[in-house]
Amino acid sequence: MNQVRLESQHPPFSPFSQIAPSHHIKRRGYSTWRQHGTDDWLLKHTIAGKGRFGFVGGEIIIDPGDAMLVRPGTMHDYSVEPTLEYWDIIWVHFRPKPGWLELLNWTEVAPGLMRLRVTDTVVAHKIEIQLKEMNRIARSASPKREAFALNALEKALLMYSDFHTNTLINSLEPRISLVVEHLLAHFKAKFSLIELARISQLSPSRFYHVFSTQTGKSPYEFLEFVRLDHAKHLLETTCMKIQDVAAGVGYDDALNFSRRFKHRIGLSPKMYRDNINTTP
Repeated sequence: MNQVRLESQHPPFSPFSQIAPSHHIKRRGYSTWRQHGTDDWLLKHTIAGKGRFGFVGGEIIIDPGDAMLVRPGTMHDYSVEPTLEYWDIIWVHFRPKPGWLELLNWTEVAPGLMRLRVTDTVVAHKIEIQLKEMNRIARSASPKREAFALNALEKALLMYSDFHTNTLINSLEPRISLVVEHLLAHFKAKFSLIELARISQLSPSRFYHVFSTQTGKSPYEFLEFVRLDHAKHLLETTCMKIQDVAAGVGYDDALNFSRRFKHRIGLSPKMYRDNINTTP
């Protein structure tokens, strides 16, 4: 008997919750359809078996070690891969904590659908352990279970992000890799497109195209990503004034730094630090 689920826009948890995880082995015939998606994010990590995600124009098969991230408002059309008997998955509906936006910047394979293939079995196992711990904590009797479950999910997202970044750098062609390594080592400095192109030994226009295609970001977006990542670390681990943090990551203007930080991270630097200091 098919287990077809036609679900409403809202996930099956309290509207006041930030996280709702689960771990299931779904059998052949199971499928879910939400035409308008949900108002939260959905992460599905495959442990064994295979799943499929449908989208307008095609479908994506999800193998063991694969994770699928679904943006809010994206149609949900997923099921056990039709030729298999089961799909062993850990999934979680969640509303991101402030500062998580960069952790959710995966490669988009279809509108609203992002897949990350964790090909390193050791890393995949560590992520699975973290996600199982998230699920265990969320179902515990602890009065702080939601906060601790969110922290466990954040650790898993950090592992995903770290693997994604390392995979990206290792996949770059040598000329672009040289530029990336230079930006990582000298992120405080100011660069012109011509200077970066010279490192790659490409023309400025060709360099811009190849860099953007391979990294998914323009050179300036990539540099800003690196600077703000360092800024988050300084805000989390030091008592430096905001203007000193701005200068420490390459911004001459503290106001411009605060604007760019809020645009990318979703919070002002002060609010980001305050949130870190008050998180259990």
